[in-house]
Amino acid sequence: MDNILHRPITYHPHLHKKGACWSHSKWLMACLVLYTLVSTDTHAIVEGGPNDYYDPDPWTQQYLRAVDSHHLVPAEEQVIKGYTTSSSGAKYRNIWEEIDFTLRWFPNHPRGLQFMSRWLPRYPHPPDKGVEYYFQKAIEYKPKPEPRPVDATVLMLYAIHLHKKKDYKKAREQYESALSIAPDNSEIHYNLGLLLVAVKDYPAALKHAQTAYSLGFPLPGLKNKLKKVQAWKDIPKKQQEPQQKP
Repeated sequence: MDNILHRPITYHPHLHKKGACWSHSKWLMACLVLYTLVSTDTHAIVEGGPNDYYDPDPWTQQYLRAVDSHHLVPAEEQVIKGYTTSSSGAKYRNIWEEIDFTLRWFPNHPRGLQFMSRWLPRYPHPPDKGVEYYFQKAIEYKPKPEPRPVDATVLMLYAIHLHKKKDYKKAREQYESALSIAPDNSEIHYNLGLLLVAVKDYPAALKHAQTAYSLGFPLPGLKNKLKKVQAWKDIPKKQQEPQQKP
């Protein structure tokens, strides 16, 4: 859908070196064994998942890099760049298996969820493991007792998926749930504003547009859409500067 904000998929070729001598399974097993030997926190990593994408623990981040470099990035290279042999040396992949592996280990992986939403419907996959399945698993995964602002990202990505399908009612619910967790997230305000323009609720769209731009959101698409239907109003002076948290 035109102008819906997409988080850009980026590639990390430095994660891959041709001629690597270890397969991805050996690499992950080595990480797990080493982690077990030196870690004092036996609950920081769950073998096979679920693990928290946002966990700053260095071993969790090591696993995340391994999953990305041996599963997600090769799958991206295959479907987006048309490679049959990825920069990691891997041959043709089963796209669903790579998505499933990535999101089992890290259910709230934002790039993995975006990739899944875009590409899974185009590739064979079990009927009970479609796009809705992985979004629901991500939403149900609660790594902390209380929601964090970063947890709103999963809800926003699900809302964008629904928005593109023109399921506006459900998408709006997800955007609003995301804002309840992260009220100062300009991306959510922007995308919700686009949805409200689509359903012609211009006063509500203007409210979220002004909030998004007062928070420093850079893209002019929402403002231009409101101008086109003569619904745009300049942001009040007290909102013009990006809002700062105390």
